[in-house]
Amino acid sequence: MLPWAVLVTPARDVAELIASNAPFKPGVLNEVEAELAAARPELTWSNPVAARASAMVSLRLAQDAQARSTSEEVEAAFSIAESRIRAALRLNPSDSYLWASAYFVRTARAEFNPSDTRLLTQSYVTGPHEGWVSASRNRLALAAYPILDPRTQALAISEFSEMVGSGMIDEAVANLLGVGWSQRERLLASLEAVGRQPKEALARRLEYEGVRVDVPGIQLETRPWR
Repeated sequence: MLPWAVLVTPARDVAELIASNAPFKPGVLNEVEAELAAARPELTWSNPVAARASAMVSLRLAQDAQARSTSEEVEAAFSIAESRIRAALRLNPSDSYLWASAYFVRTARAEFNPSDTRLLTQSYVTGPHEGWVSASRNRLALAAYPILDPRTQALAISEFSEMVGSGMIDEAVANLLGVGWSQRERLLASLEAVGRQPKEALARRLEYEGVRVDVPGIQLETRPWR
């Protein structure tokens, strides 16, 4: 078996790349998976960094399988990812990204139950203001908004305003125009305390998309020739 010290640093690097949604050349993640598998159980089931990397590699492979595999193969891939995410959470119980990933896996499987939203709630509890988690978690939360508990609903709305305030305009627009459209009044109202510059950037981006909404404190110039 490969010594854990040899793999921990590259495992951490791969996990961060996956978290940032970086692209990988075909076969690279399969090679990483094989290396991590060769180190189990000494590495993967006892080292938090390696367990996290194993979980995230499995999840990414399951997501990739959705585009090119049968439903049975996809279900099997997500089943493996779920088991590894849960194992990683035992070693990383305060990892908000893993909690959000655990929820995402449940939504991808036929066994999803509304009570699984507790996993998403736990992600907010462990990391309510982690910007790098926000885009994907906020999308998940807005998609499930009607079945979330009131506290998690409030956190999801607040997270959207934080995204705008921190300049994550592309992600905020995608969430607003996509799964968050039915909650647009709440989402836009949450921007009241956000600075003018990011709100104006949001309004202009929405106008570019052909959407005119009331962004608090922002009045764009009307251009009749557009």
